[in-house]
Amino acid sequence: MTKTAGVLGRDGAIFVLVDGDPSSTNLPRIPHFLPISISSGASTCGVAEQSFSSDLFVDCCVRLLEISWNALCLRGAATCVASRKSSMIPQFLLEENLEPIMCTQPRRFAVVAIAQRVAHSRKSMLGQEVGYHIGHPNMKNLTSTRSKIVFKTAGVMLEQIRQHGIAALQYKVIILDEIHERSVESDLVLAIIKQFMMEKSDFKLVLMSATVDSTRYVDYFKDIGKVELITIPSIPCTNTFQREVHYLEQIDNMLKMDSESLSTKYCVGEHFKTDAVLSPDVYHLIHTLLLHIHQSEPDTERSILVFVPTYHALEEQWARLSGCSTLKVHILHRSIDTDEALETMKASESCRKVILATNMAESSVTIPGVAYVIDSCRSLQVYWDRTRKTDSTKLVWISKSQAEQRKGRTGRTCDGQIFRLVTEPFYNAFPDHESPAISMLSLRDQALMICCAESIAMHDDPTVLLQKILNPPESSVIKDALDTLVQIDAFQPAFPGGYHPRFYGYLLDSLPLSFHASVLTLKFGEMGYLHEGILIGIMLDIQPLPILQPFGDQALRKKIRDDYFDERTFQQIGKKEATVIANLRAYQFWQRMFKDKFRLEYLTNVSKNQESNAYEILKVEQEWCRLHNLVLKALNNISKIYDDIMSTLHRFRPQFLLEINPPKYLQTSEFHHECRDPELPEPEHMTSLPLETDSSHLDSQRCAAIPYISATDFGATDIVNTLMKVIEKMKIELAVTCVDYHDGSSETYRGPLNNLSNASKRACKFFLTLKGCRNGDSCSFAHNLGSLSSSSVTSKMNPEDPPWPQADIGWRKLVTGGENSHILVVNDKNLKFSSQLHNMVDITPDLHLAERNLVANNLRKVQNVADPSHLTIGDEHELPVPWTRLKRIILVDDYDSGSTLNHKSCRSSLRILPSRYCRDHYLVEKLARECFFVLGESFLLNVAPLKWFPIMGIRQLDGQVAGQVAYVFNMHPPSGAGIRRGDFATQEN
Repeated sequence: MTKTAGVLGRDGAIFVLVDGDPSSTNLPRIPHFLPISISSGASTCGVAEQSFSSDLFVDCCVRLLEISWNALCLRGAATCVASRKSSMIPQFLLEENLEPIMCTQPRRFAVVAIAQRVAHSRKSMLGQEVGYHIGHPNMKNLTSTRSKIVFKTAGVMLEQIRQHGIAALQYKVIILDEIHERSVESDLVLAIIKQFMMEKSDFKLVLMSATVDSTRYVDYFKDIGKVELITIPSIPCTNTFQREVHYLEQIDNMLKMDSESLSTKYCVGEHFKTDAVLSPDVYHLIHTLLLHIHQSEPDTERSILVFVPTYHALEEQWARLSGCSTLKVHILHRSIDTDEALETMKASESCRKVILATNMAESSVTIPGVAYVIDSCRSLQVYWDRTRKTDSTKLVWISKSQAEQRKGRTGRTCDGQIFRLVTEPFYNAFPDHESPAISMLSLRDQALMICCAESIAMHDDPTVLLQKILNPPESSVIKDALDTLVQIDAFQPAFPGGYHPRFYGYLLDSLPLSFHASVLTLKFGEMGYLHEGILIGIMLDIQPLPILQPFGDQALRKKIRDDYFDERTFQQIGKKEATVIANLRAYQFWQRMFKDKFRLEYLTNVSKNQESNAYEILKVEQEWCRLHNLVLKALNNISKIYDDIMSTLHRFRPQFLLEINPPKYLQTSEFHHECRDPELPEPEHMTSLPLETDSSHLDSQRCAAIPYISATDFGATDIVNTLMKVIEKMKIELAVTCVDYHDGSSETYRGPLNNLSNASKRACKFFLTLKGCRNGDSCSFAHNLGSLSSSSVTSKMNPEDPPWPQADIGWRKLVTGGENSHILVVNDKNLKFSSQLHNMVDITPDLHLAERNLVANNLRKVQNVADPSHLTIGDEHELPVPWTRLKRIILVDDYDSGSTLNHKSCRSSLRILPSRYCRDHYLVEKLARECFFVLGESFLLNVAPLKWFPIMGIRQLDGQVAGQVAYVFNMHPPSGAGIRRGDFATQEN
């Protein structure tokens, strides 16, 4: 029989291989009998049903690169070849010198796992030829200029496009993998790349998935030129393992179940539109089936992968396995650290490996040795609850596409069996593909990002770009999001159409937080609790949190949390609020009890010209966190995001930066904690089951001085009350929408606020919480906001005023100090600053003659001292006046000289005049913070009279400031400082 394969030529003609002889001399060399189908547009050529080796697949992919195409859609079932497409295709392209290459994955876990696999196969260190970038910009970015293949999450790529436009796409090939997972980020990236390709197509785009509806993508990209579709069919071959799918009917025969109640007992109805609840019967079925497989399969190297939808479901299944010591259980969930999740990739020889996973393990990653998949056929879906005006979750049945992806997790390194916990007719009614996530969200984050983006492709009316997405969201949802942003003064309608971002909109968009967390953070700043507001905003968005969460033991989790914050002391606080406050206090406890003590030790060593052993400090810190049930990685992660947010605020300079209250944990002089001999008991079942998660740290004892923080320490009452007030303000601000349009018309919409004047009803205890009341207007209790009104909370977020005419007020703050109070100017190279300081005093208004004379008499200059810390210990220079008579210390940070601030130069400085540019302002604050100086004031300064630079604090179009800022720091020396390494007892110093 003649074997054929369809091939698309360079000019768009379809050529046919017959016994390996091409019918056109223009045909690129293709392996004989290659079993692929290639189509241009929506037309498809035949598929040759013939087995093939991976070598032929490699040759095929390389030769297809010789064909002219703009976008390539690679579709294939999870065969022996297609299962490795995520790691193989980038390497194929690299071998053809199509570098650099960027590949996106839907999840961080997949990014890291695939990058490690590719780097290992190429015998390269991560961060060199192969790199990856996940999470927050200041987190894991293991890339370099030498990286030829870079893996990223779609979210990271979207953020880079938002900031840099097409400059973020300086790659020869961009691969979007697992495109069937319709996340908001991936859909937006796809739409933006399409816009770029319609104008400039000097890069190639590859779309990959095993279960994608490829014809939709071919149609979507038909405007950009040639689009090729490569289909790799599921064909038996010598190195493909077999897979067998079982439904409830077959599981019934296997386990001798009651077949008459399969649909109602496990599927809860006859149709997939019924609720996808996880009943105790389903939990029991999963457990029984898992034990049956374990007992029936003699080869313990064959692992079992179980898909359940929620964290609670993971804990339920783990608890049921607690009596089986021959199983090694791994957990895959977004709250699990990436490094710990990667432990699932390691083989287990002594006992069988069981992986309990959410959809985190659904695609991209091949876990070695998985022979059995138990699929609950359920998933957790995030959606915008219009009743509560907040994001909510619900359990839903998965699509056939998702089920096929889960099926593909086995049959890769051995034969596999898949157990779907639904009847076959019930499964057949599933939709082919899941709904895109963008169709279920409020779109406030997305509209804000699009309108505020620096990229020209995104800087447009959000409606325009959102309507260009593969499956555009409803126009009413987009309008509601835009109306809300106008109401809170983030946007203003433009004439004749579209929207312009305002200062508040730019500021909200610049924060690396979700929309609600950003709003909450800024409102805390307005109310004088900036430090706490930033930390709470971060903790609303990230996982894991600082307090250790022992997996599978809710009682122990609550006990550990109560050591930091017991919500029973606050009657009206919700569970989510209690969790956030507890983790805030845990972070503050870490700062106060550990970081401050080692900062002091470090500075002491600096003053003595001694070096601190960073490795030893890290070991001590890890031990200290373990003793106090804290997760060090989470604490450090929060610190990095905190610094990034402070940097952003300094660039934009909202008015609340003029005066900043110190962190609450520094204001508690009576706080005291002294570690005692640990005696926290272990639950009996925790040692019976090897669990590969953070809870394995609970195999040793803990500090017994509990609670670690009293109910009144660190301003807990003030923070809780402020949080409740902020939630109350956000409720009415985001629920009541009154929009004034450019044509003079207006529209008012009232959200989930009911019974505002009905005092006879009891107040709903859920309404004024972060989660909100799920009943909305139909709630039988009052959603009472007291005396608040929309006008009282919908206030404009104002930027700091420019330095004219208030500039001279700043100079007066710097130079006046009172009688017999001296001003010390340090590090003034060539007296550039000091020589002009007298002139500034002369022209400062409202400064009396006596004050001018005091400044002239009290000014003392110490020239060319790059390290002022020596002034305190008398090494290189003697202080010209007694320390007790110093009122002001002005440290001139002269970047032009090439010197930079360090811990030594900050140690004795109370006033810092930073460089002419704003790019490193947060570094100044961070450095001061490490030396126990806390920012108390900051203000724009007019330096034109100094004849240095004519810039006087210009606010750019995007709301950022270009100019000079003076920072005023106040010293907060640590109390009870000192640590004896070993027992961690506190001592006075």
